[in-house]
Amino acid sequence: MSDVNGEQRGEMYSRSPHVNGTTDTKAGPSKSGPFGTNAMASKADSSPAIEPPPQIDHITQGYQPLAKLVTRLVQETFNELRDVIEQLAEMPLPQSSSQTNAHAGFSHASSTAMTNGVNNSQVNVQKKMRLMKFVQDRRAQFIKVLVLAQWSRQSSEISRVIDLKVWLDRQRTYYDEAWYWMGDLKRTLGPAKMPNPDIHTALEVLSTGKASRMPDLGYVPPEPLTPQEMLRTLRNINTLLTFRLNLHETLPPMFRTFSIASGRATFVVTNEFEVDLSIADEDPSSQLYFIDFRFLFAPVGQDLPQGRLRDEVEGKVNDVLKREGLTGCYNFLHELVLSYKINILRRQAYEMARSKWTETIRPEMLRRTLVVAYWLSRPGAKSWLEIGVGSGRRKGEKGRPNGHRTSNIALRWFREGKEIKDSPITLDLANLSMERTLKNAMALHVTHIMTSIHSRLSSTLLYSRKTLALSTTISSSEPGDCALNLQLTSSRFANLIMEPITGRFALQPASPLMGRVEQDLNILRDPSADAHRPIANLRCWSASEEIEQRARFVGWEALKTLSPSKDDFKRIFSRETHHASYFRWKGWSRSWVVAVTFGMGGESWWIIELLSTPVGHTFGDHQQIPVSSVGSKPIDPTYDFLSRLEKMSASMISLYVNTRELLKANVVHSLTHIPSNASPDVHTPTLLVNFASLMARPKSWQPWAKNVLKLTFQSANSPPDHATLIAEARLEKPLQQDSLITDRVDDDIAFHPASGAFAFRLTTPVGLSIIAQLKERLQRVERLISFLDVIRRFNLACDTISLGRVVFTYGTTTTPPTNLDTDQSDPTTSLRADISFASETSMKLSLSPRSPHLRILDFLTELLNAPNTGLEHVTLLLGLTLPLLRAFDAIECAPVRTDTPAYVLPRSADWYLLRYTSPPCSFEIRLRQRRDDVKWFIRQKDDDTLNGRRLSTTNPPSNPPPSASAAIETPTSTANAKQDANPALTTALQALMNDSGPGWLGLRTGIAADIDGVPDAICRIDEVVTRFAGPDKLAANNDNEGGPTAAAATGEDGKNDPQVKREDIVVLD
Repeated sequence: MSDVNGEQRGEMYSRSPHVNGTTDTKAGPSKSGPFGTNAMASKADSSPAIEPPPQIDHITQGYQPLAKLVTRLVQETFNELRDVIEQLAEMPLPQSSSQTNAHAGFSHASSTAMTNGVNNSQVNVQKKMRLMKFVQDRRAQFIKVLVLAQWSRQSSEISRVIDLKVWLDRQRTYYDEAWYWMGDLKRTLGPAKMPNPDIHTALEVLSTGKASRMPDLGYVPPEPLTPQEMLRTLRNINTLLTFRLNLHETLPPMFRTFSIASGRATFVVTNEFEVDLSIADEDPSSQLYFIDFRFLFAPVGQDLPQGRLRDEVEGKVNDVLKREGLTGCYNFLHELVLSYKINILRRQAYEMARSKWTETIRPEMLRRTLVVAYWLSRPGAKSWLEIGVGSGRRKGEKGRPNGHRTSNIALRWFREGKEIKDSPITLDLANLSMERTLKNAMALHVTHIMTSIHSRLSSTLLYSRKTLALSTTISSSEPGDCALNLQLTSSRFANLIMEPITGRFALQPASPLMGRVEQDLNILRDPSADAHRPIANLRCWSASEEIEQRARFVGWEALKTLSPSKDDFKRIFSRETHHASYFRWKGWSRSWVVAVTFGMGGESWWIIELLSTPVGHTFGDHQQIPVSSVGSKPIDPTYDFLSRLEKMSASMISLYVNTRELLKANVVHSLTHIPSNASPDVHTPTLLVNFASLMARPKSWQPWAKNVLKLTFQSANSPPDHATLIAEARLEKPLQQDSLITDRVDDDIAFHPASGAFAFRLTTPVGLSIIAQLKERLQRVERLISFLDVIRRFNLACDTISLGRVVFTYGTTTTPPTNLDTDQSDPTTSLRADISFASETSMKLSLSPRSPHLRILDFLTELLNAPNTGLEHVTLLLGLTLPLLRAFDAIECAPVRTDTPAYVLPRSADWYLLRYTSPPCSFEIRLRQRRDDVKWFIRQKDDDTLNGRRLSTTNPPSNPPPSASAAIETPTSTANAKQDANPALTTALQALMNDSGPGWLGLRTGIAADIDGVPDAICRIDEVVTRFAGPDKLAANNDNEGGPTAAAATGEDGKNDPQVKREDIVVLD
């Protein structure tokens, strides 16, 4: 094929035909043209130059390149080969033999499928047959291409033959057309032939004045009448006509209006005709004769023109007068006029159909009935007029009508396929006008449609209550003057009209929305019954468009893409809902929207929760927003209203979410609507919650507030995208007049101490519940009230109080002088406790920087958050431990404490350990209750607790900080591992524990001290230990064993101090 194609392509390039069949230079001179004109080239020198004939057209249409055919064949072969391979692969393989008889089965299968090494299985044979069929089909196609390729070598000669044949066919066509034109001309000239003139007769007449062929009858011409005779004759005829018409003739009822003058009787039929009759004989039985005839209606002339028509009418009238008299004459002329009127109307209808009414009316003539259908482009049943000749008979009457009833022109109106009985259409028979009659019918039709729409719209609430204006403008003659005027919204109006020619609806003013409704109106099959629905949709869409434009301006976001399912739409909204628009305030949660539904009853506003599904969104909980109208007028969606609506919807969403949360928690609550003077059209609901049910405490718990908690919505977007609610409640017991709480505790809560009322502000994102925050805030208020009660009972000075913080002063302390202090003018410092309970988990206690209680701050904080203790216990401990901790600070900060450092180790808020390193000793101080009294008990710890361990004295601090509550215990070195006994210190301490002082009493094994007496006892112990500080002092005191200290312990006479009573001695274990 490649050789054939290449050879054929080369042949085409070397011998490609030129226009008009010329060839290339390779061809001989005898083949230069289709007619061999170059054969006469040898005669060119002897003959003059002859202009060559015109070139014939070269035909190129329908030619396709051979390469394109080959390419498509190759591509088709490849595609079919791939399909064959796939089909062969899908054929099942032959099944193997069973496993039970493997050898026998294999032998049998081999004998049946293999013959002399050839696979003859059925599947294999089918595959081979399928492949062979494909090869044969493709081979046949390629053979055809080969034939075409070989034939294409002579394509240039064939192309010339084709050009020549087309040229010959065209010439033959010219001859055929010329013959046909000549024959047609002969046929059309036949009627135009005139007979040959009678030259012989003409010459005879012109020469002699007479014609021999025309006979002379010999008539004598009458003498001409004089005017007097003519007048007398006419008067006689008038008299005869008067006698005859009044005495002898039976006049039909329509001919009883007549006049006699000028020798003729003129009969007048109103809006039809006038006919002049006369007599030719005095005999009353002789016939009357036709004189003249005139029409009495427009738009035609009165007189009949002279000619054939008049002669025909005259002959017919005289014949009828001879046979039937005046009655027959009337009937003939009456029927003639009726038919003529119908024809006039027909002609006018056809002229209208060819002018501006084209393709909108269709006139048809059925015998003597004219049918004109109008508004052809409107769908549904057609409307038409029938104008014809009625018989004049009553229903059920047979035969001809009586004299008083005759045939007439009748009109029947079919409106949308139904005949309208007693049609109000007027047909002016005196001035015929098909256009005026048709406009009258169209005007009545439009009036019927507009009236039907008006009546159906008037039954809706918006128009029946005169909320929106609705009126109609009707006309019986001009359909363009009929209109339906309706008010869509408070600021939008529309006019509905119908185009007279096409019958299509049109809405004014023009807008895209109006155009959309026009399309819906113009496809209705019965507009009088269904046109109110698109009008209702127009009203709803206009209101929606107006609200969307204003809502975007104030901050609402229109959700155009939100399209709920029909089930959700029907489940939530009523059947009267035509349309719904969805909005969301910028910043709201995506799960809540505000919907406004539009219907002919007005607008309704809803809040709807959106639930996400795999296929989109579905409607969840919903609630209608209580928006009320003012009087009979609906709510005008002004900018101010839409701004207030945001507050209303946000409040309903917040309260609805909170209500749902309360229902889940089984909390008793109720919703009520309290109208606002500022917004009478928007009601903000109020949520009333049962206080005891909300707190959900044990039965033994006594509510500290009244049982009604009011939750109202205050504002939205403060902060942005958040809703602010106000919770109001009242205490069971009003606060005292001298209460520490003022009217404003902080920015979010306010108290009225006299009545016990309080309110606080809660803020949450729109759509989220605030119940958890409400409970947490109420718990903080409860905690604040309890704190105030404790502060009042302990008579503490309160500095700051709020829902999250209480600061009070519980005492003073004297700041010891140090080298670091630069200002010693006011050594007294107030001790303040700062309790922060803003956190939901635990309270935090903060103390003054120089508070003695800093060493037990962790213990106090733990007690503050313990379930069985609280601020009361902490406040009590602050007072009980303050004198002791002051004494500890005084001991640690003493300037002589360089050789004998003392360390205080708190074990809890009421248990301390005082340790000395030189001499090594320790004392345990614990708070105990005995006989309804609280005392500090001090006893010395055993020496075993110090054997082998001591406090590190390397670089001892001269003034350890108060917060050092424990010293780091480290193993002692080998040189100081062994501690000698200190009998002198023991004796001195024993003497101190047998002594007593202000507020404290020695108990032999310890000391019992009051709250105010414990500092003196601690100072006495510190003085005793300090005397034995250092190795020199310790040896001196050992030599003077039994000296003044021992004497002080036992008295001068060696007896015990009589002040120490046995019943006050407590043995400490």
